[in-house]
Amino acid sequence: MCKKNILIIFILLSIHLSGYAENIQQNKKIKEKIFYKYCRNELKEKKFYQAIQHLESMKKNNINTSYSDKIQINLIYAYYKIENFNMAQKNINQFIQLYPKHLNIDYVLYIKSLIDIALDKNIFFKTFLIQNYKSDPIYAKRAFFQLKDFLFRYPKSIYIVNIKKDLFNLKQRLGQYNLQILKYYFKNKKYIAVINRGEEIIKNFPETISSIKALKYMKLAFIKLKIFDTAQKIDKIIQINNI
Repeated sequence: MCKKNILIIFILLSIHLSGYAENIQQNKKIKEKIFYKYCRNELKEKKFYQAIQHLESMKKNNINTSYSDKIQINLIYAYYKIENFNMAQKNINQFIQLYPKHLNIDYVLYIKSLIDIALDKNIFFKTFLIQNYKSDPIYAKRAFFQLKDFLFRYPKSIYIVNIKKDLFNLKQRLGQYNLQILKYYFKNKKYIAVINRGEEIIKNFPETISSIKALKYMKLAFIKLKIFDTAQKIDKIIQINNI
């Protein structure tokens, strides 16, 4: 067989193999699309455990798939819904590392804050019947600063309305925590500490009920310290604002 014929056969074979590879790749993409839609339907039907199993399988077997970012976002949501916060946070950290400028990064960061809010609620209810001033609201604080940063970085996010509501609730929570400490100080006659803590509450959580109550305790603390002129000034503020 002449070299010319061999070359033609080689070219034809290459074209055939190339077309065959393209067909395999195309079929793979179609299967991925169908399976991904199936997982999405499971999430809509609140079949979170089944969805997680299938999404994890897809994530493991299709490392470089075009659905990689979507798979991880859906895993974050599913783990959050079943309150498996460790796995949700793990996927969040991976996502932020892989896609720091992703179109939906605001959603991922919002879920991250919601997880801290949920963790704080778990701690709060466990300590509600005890002396809850002893329980440092570390998750509430973290969520608070995360959401404040979110407002600054993503002012046009679709989650802004929800975030403002969450921030207000966190202010109430943190204000209440600080008020419990203030009451503890007052009970133990640590009046200087009462005044200092009261100033912090008024400065950081001015629109909360706790700031109003703090003002009244500050007035009593100044009376106990026999600093009557300052106590009278605070009393005037209380009367003017009808609180």
